[in-house]
Amino acid sequence: MKAINYEMPKDNPLLMAAEPEVMYLSQQDVGLFSIDKFHALSQKLLFTQAEWADILHISDRTLQRYLKENKPFEGLYAEHLYQLDNMADLGLLVFSSAKALEEWLRTPRTVLGKSQDFTTLRSFWGVKQISNELGRIEHGVYI
Repeated sequence: MKAINYEMPKDNPLLMAAEPEVMYLSQQDVGLFSIDKFHALSQKLLFTQAEWADILHISDRTLQRYLKENKPFEGLYAEHLYQLDNMADLGLLVFSSAKALEEWLRTPRTVLGKSQDFTTLRSFWGVKQISNELGRIEHGVYI
């Protein structure tokens, strides 16, 4: 009987990524997202501290404690922040200013029959959808 190999191939020179998967990190261990990176991200995405806490699914007090103790984000929080950072970089390429990107993210819109608004940023899938939409806008294939 043939055995199933669950490990990622190491010697495959033709690794290709489809458009949606590009927004995910290719490394196996995401690691930590430092507070310095978080402050840099908060300069790209102009959200309030309460909005950041809502996006990360933590309380405002917990976020304050992370910032006060200079404790890096880890696990799913780090992965979500890395994904938001990639989305913010793409958004700044498209909109050229953090203020314009923020206004666009806050504006409710319908894309392919689905409603998107600021709450879309609360999930990995939502950030992926917004990143895909930014890619379509960048290439002039806006729907």
